[in-house]
Amino acid sequence: MHENDLTCASPEALGIPSQAILDFLYELQQLRLPIHGFLLLRHGKIAAEGYCPPFNETRGHRMYSVSKSFTSVAIGMLADEGKISLDDRVADFFPEYLPENPPRFMMEATVRHFLCMSSFNENPTYDFETPDFVQSVFSLPYPLHKPGTVFRYDTSATVALCGIVEKLTGKPMLTYMRPLFDKLGISRDIWCVQSPEGRSWTGSGIVCTPRDLARFGLFCLHRGSWNGEQLVSREYMEAATSRQIDTTVAHDGIGGPVGYGYQFWMMREGGFACWGMGSQFAFMMPKYDSVFVMTADTQATGSAEDAVRLAYYRMLEKFSVSPLPEEPALQRKLWERSHSLRLPLPVGSQTSPVSQKVSGVRYIFEENPAGFHWMRADIAEDACTLHYEKAGKEHMLKLYMGEYGPLSFPDKYFGKRIGVRDTHYRCVSAGAWADDGTLIGMIYAVDDYLGTLKMQLTFADEDLTVFMAKSAEAFFDDYSGYLSGHAVEG
Repeated sequence: MHENDLTCASPEALGIPSQAILDFLYELQQLRLPIHGFLLLRHGKIAAEGYCPPFNETRGHRMYSVSKSFTSVAIGMLADEGKISLDDRVADFFPEYLPENPPRFMMEATVRHFLCMSSFNENPTYDFETPDFVQSVFSLPYPLHKPGTVFRYDTSATVALCGIVEKLTGKPMLTYMRPLFDKLGISRDIWCVQSPEGRSWTGSGIVCTPRDLARFGLFCLHRGSWNGEQLVSREYMEAATSRQIDTTVAHDGIGGPVGYGYQFWMMREGGFACWGMGSQFAFMMPKYDSVFVMTADTQATGSAEDAVRLAYYRMLEKFSVSPLPEEPALQRKLWERSHSLRLPLPVGSQTSPVSQKVSGVRYIFEENPAGFHWMRADIAEDACTLHYEKAGKEHMLKLYMGEYGPLSFPDKYFGKRIGVRDTHYRCVSAGAWADDGTLIGMIYAVDDYLGTLKMQLTFADEDLTVFMAKSAEAFFDDYSGYLSGHAVEG
């Protein structure tokens, strides 16, 4: 079999009980986690796969910090070509950014230190208003600690590594990696969000399909080998996917990583992972010859990533070294569950006895930081449409009752490039009445940027109280906190 094909086999033929996968999916469903898709592979074949609308196997998905592992492989490619050494000093690649008298710790930091997240900085050195992400790495008044001594997760380190790749090759990082991707069968549609200065933001910005990530995961599982050809040196890939530094103090997750390699997290039993915000995962387990890929948006659910990993380990424990007897009934049940993934709906009723009383009423808000002036809820059987004025502009949000429906978010946010607000995010939304006077709205951004906006509208006497909570990186910012409004005529 050619690995590009990603052919399927029954779970039992691959030594995996269908019931184990069913139990895993049921556990995530009971936790009400918004899972977008998953693939489970063993011996290079797909045992199970499923997607939640509007996602599917051909649609690109934001992978967030999974992007860091791609950056590591790009560094390995440069090392194989002799264009870089892991012991090269990072500062030497960017003399134009160095202060007049660069501190000792800044000048000591090597490519290897940055790969291991053991640079001299403590936290990311940029925010989304920073004009040049790479320059910011060298802009602090003084480095905080000696490089190579402690692990501190810092996306700025990956930003600098990508900057090195693009400076040495003269190409966007994914363009440089294209010959490798072609051999792996990774789609031509893979792309990366740009940082404000125009570099690839490979600390967080890669967008690809889950099957693309599965192919990348297989390549990493085989330590850089694909169909018998060593595409990136085994020496580098083994080091990248092995424990290079301890993470005990810096990471406090339950059942979480047990060390860090070169932009890869370590797992139990010799496994390793690509790991991105919101539960973007690729788990590689050499002992089981298995790759598991998941996409989701669990930013609004505390400890969700820990829960996913623990459920995954429970599933893994049931793997067999040999094929198992076929279970046609369970296989059919697994197929049905895998093809019926849905986002969790807000809990409540589709109707309320007060809906006709409050529908169409305009509420004027007290002064508030985001500049919301008024809101009106037009309530019908199938949806509640919120009309409101914010910062002098009228907007509309539609909450579908009993199901998720499409929504283009009215505010513009970042698109292909950080800092450029030119995109209305594709969203899905739903609503439910938690009680007679409380309407709950759930809005998921399902675009190249993922996030959750929860809304609570409580109608009491002639007053409307709105509570909004957002879980998203650098958007939905105005939609947070409380609004207090009073009904007016007309």
